[in-house]
Amino acid sequence: MITPRSRALLDRYALASRALSRESGERMASEPGQSVEFHDFRAYQFGDELRYVDWRVYARTGRLMTRLFQAERSIRLHLVLDTSASMLLGGKARYARLLAQLLVYVAQRDAPTQVHLLDGRGSRTAQGLAAIGKSWRFLEEAETLRGEGAAPISALKRFALELPPVRSAALALVVSDFLEDAPLQGALAALRARGLDASLVQVMSDGDLEPSEGQLELVDIESGERLQVGPQEVRVYREEAHAFVRRTRAAALRAGFRHLLLRVPTSATEQELERYAFAALVREGVLIRR
Repeated sequence: MITPRSRALLDRYALASRALSRESGERMASEPGQSVEFHDFRAYQFGDELRYVDWRVYARTGRLMTRLFQAERSIRLHLVLDTSASMLLGGKARYARLLAQLLVYVAQRDAPTQVHLLDGRGSRTAQGLAAIGKSWRFLEEAETLRGEGAAPISALKRFALELPPVRSAALALVVSDFLEDAPLQGALAALRARGLDASLVQVMSDGDLEPSEGQLELVDIESGERLQVGPQEVRVYREEAHAFVRRTRAAALRAGFRHLLLRVPTSATEQELERYAFAALVREGVLIRR
C-alpha cells in the first residue's frame, strides 16, 4: 500500500488530460460554473497542440513550454494494466502496479475510476476515498498471466472494442511494456472511436533496453523458445529495442495520444520505488498541482 507520506503528496495533485480541457472548453458557455484553470508548465513534447504553447515564455527564455490545465469538473478514468508474462521481467510488474496505485489514488478521490486488466477482468467503477482500498487490493491480487490471450496490444484492442462509447470526458491510462509483435495502430484507433483520450505509459527495464553484451541465452517468456546469441546479436537486439520504443511513441502521437517511457529503477527499495514513480508521473505531466 502507498505510504502516508506519499498520500499527503498525492493530495496536492490531480490528473491532467487533453480531453478534460477540451470538453470543459466546449461547455463553458452552456454549463455555468465550469471553467478551465491554468496550473503549471512543462517542457514542450512533440505532439503537443500548439495552442497550448506559451509563446510569451518562449519570447523571454527561448524555451518551448506547454501549459497544463485542470478543469473544475472530473474526468472518468479507465486505468488499464498489462499483466502479461513479459511484465515479470526486470521488476516491471511491481513498478507498473505501483504506478497504477498512485494514479488510482489521485483519480478516484474525485472521479469515477475503473481498473482493467488486459486478461479481461476489471474492478467495479468506484469513486471516493472509502473505496480506494478495494481498488488497491484488486491491483495487488492481479496475477501475471502467461499465454497468447494476454498479449498486450491484441488485448488492448479487445478492451477498447468492448467498451461502450463514452458520453463525457474520459481518459484511458495504459500501463504496459507493449511487447507484442503486432501493429499498435488498430488498438489506438479503437480507443479513439470510443471517444477516449489516452496516455500510453510504457514501462521498460534495463534488461529490455540495455542488455549486457556477451554469450547469452535469450528466452521468450511467452513461448519458451530459446536462442543462443553473442555480442553482435545483442547489439542488434539493443538497436531494435530502442527502435520499438520509437515506433510505439510515433504511433501514439499520430493517434493524438501521449506516450511516456518510464524505466524501472534498479536496486530500489519499496519506498524508493514509490518516490521514483511519483516523481516520474509529475515530471511527465501526468499529475499536475491542484
